[in-house]
Amino acid sequence: MSEATNNTPSDRDVLEGTGRHPDEWFAFLDMAGAFKWQHAEFLSWFEANAAHVSAEWAESVTARYAAVRGLSISK
Repeated sequence: MSEATNNTPSDRDVLEGTGRHPDEWFAFLDMAGAFKWQHAEFLSWFEANAAHVSAEWAESVTARYAAVRGLSISK
């Protein structure tokens, strides 16, 4: 990952690391009802729907989704 403010990966980093832009991930997560999920549900979703994405990237996209959507996700 390239250096970004607050160690948050850039949109380009996410695209290169996952094959999708953050906005695409957010749209998929919104359609799946992720705004109601807790941490484990995000990881399960990534395992079932995006197995090519590493756990590190799944965590990063999850954290970014929560921040953008104003969610508090407990582990």
